[in-house]
Amino acid sequence: MRFMTSLIVASALMAPALPAFAALSGYWDSTKILHAILGDKRLADALKQQPIERIEKTADGYEVSSQDCMVQVKVDSILPDHPGPTRHTIRIGKGHCR
Repeated sequence: MRFMTSLIVASALMAPALPAFAALSGYWDSTKILHAILGDKRLADALKQQPIERIEKTADGYEVSSQDCMVQVKVDSILPDHPGPTRHTIRIGKGHCR
């Protein structure tokens, strides 16, 4: 019985040292998506190379706007079938300019 108690205590003390396999927090997950969007050459082309003035979250992804143009960016999230981060794919829409 004493050995079993020692084993349980030792296991409980070692548990925090194990690597975490949780998904990223919402903040870090969204930064990964935004970096991917902002780093995509198609976004710059859709905005006619104009500076970005606004990024707004939508139901399907993001709306990115410059002074004269706006483009919809769709984000598809793929939940992993094992522990690890969520994967995302982005689709840059056609830019709409005035």
